[in-house]
Amino acid sequence: MTKADLFRMLLVAADMPGLLFDHSEVSRWPTGALDDLLRSHLVRPAQTGLTAPCPHCDDGHVESVTVVAPSDDTEKPRYFISCPESLKVEVTEEMCRGWSVDLDGLAVTLASALAVSTPKPVVPGRFWRLGRMQLRDTTREVVFAARLADDDAEALMRHVSTGGRAVVFVPHRVPDPGRWPGRAPAVIAMHDVAAMADDNIVLDPEAVLEAIDIADRNAESRGEIPEEKLTAKRIERGVRKVIENMVSDDALVRAYVTHGSYRKAAGQREAVREEPPQERGRDRRGGQEHRGVRVPRPDRR
Repeated sequence: MTKADLFRMLLVAADMPGLLFDHSEVSRWPTGALDDLLRSHLVRPAQTGLTAPCPHCDDGHVESVTVVAPSDDTEKPRYFISCPESLKVEVTEEMCRGWSVDLDGLAVTLASALAVSTPKPVVPGRFWRLGRMQLRDTTREVVFAARLADDDAEALMRHVSTGGRAVVFVPHRVPDPGRWPGRAPAVIAMHDVAAMADDNIVLDPEAVLEAIDIADRNAESRGEIPEEKLTAKRIERGVRKVIENMVSDDALVRAYVTHGSYRKAAGQREAVREEPPQERGRDRRGGQEHRGVRVPRPDRR
C-alpha cells in the first residue's frame, strides 16, 4: 500500500460513521505514514473506549480492554481482552490505540488546496463553509460535507443555497440529485479529484471544472434554469412590455423590423421622448407622424 492508496482509503472511511483504524490495521500502513497523517491533521486518536485486536486469532477479532492497575509505582498498568479460544489474552498499550479520520483537518486541507478561506463549521463533524472559489470569470460558494448520502442528509442540504450554483465537496459518497431541495448543485467527490503529493493534498483543476460543467449541463437538461438566465428572460419580457405600452402593435412590428431587436427599439423610442415637444411628431424630412405612420403635409397652393 502506498501513501496515495492510504489517502484514498481515508476518504472512503470519512463517509463511514464510527470507522476506526486499530493497531493491526495501522501496522500494515507504509512506514512513517501514521506520523505523517497525524502531523497533517488527517487522522487523530479515536475518541472511544479502549479496544484491541486479538494477537492470537487469525480473524483478528477486536475486544474491549480491561485495564489492571499496578500494585505500586514501580509497575505499569496491564491490559487484557477476552478471547473465545484463549479466554484471557494480554495485549500491549500500543495495541489498545485507535485512530479515526480528522474531518476538521480534512476540511482545512481542502480549503488550502482551493485557496479559499478558513473553514467555518456549521454542523460539527458534518458540514463546513469554505467561502467562495474562483471559477473562470466568476466565483461560487463552496462547502464541504461528510456523510451526505446518509438518511439525515436533508438537514445538511438545507444549508446550501437552492439556486444550484454552489460547489459541494464530499469525501467519497455522492448523494442522489433528487434529494436536493431545489436545483441540485455540483457535488464533487474528493476521491475522484484529489491526490496526496508528499504531505500535501492537491486537486486536479481540470477534473474539478469538468465536474462543475457536467452538473450544470445535467441541471439544464432537467429543465432547471440558472438564476442568471431567468433574470435575463425577465428583463426581455419587461422591455417588450414597455414597448407594447408605448406604441401600437403595428408600430411594434415596424420598430422591431427597423432596429432588429426590442432593446434597440426601446432605446430609439426613449431618444424620441427626450426631443423638444415642438420636434416630436416630425421626421427629419418635414413630414408629420401619426400613430407611427408618416402622413404627407397638405398642399397649401
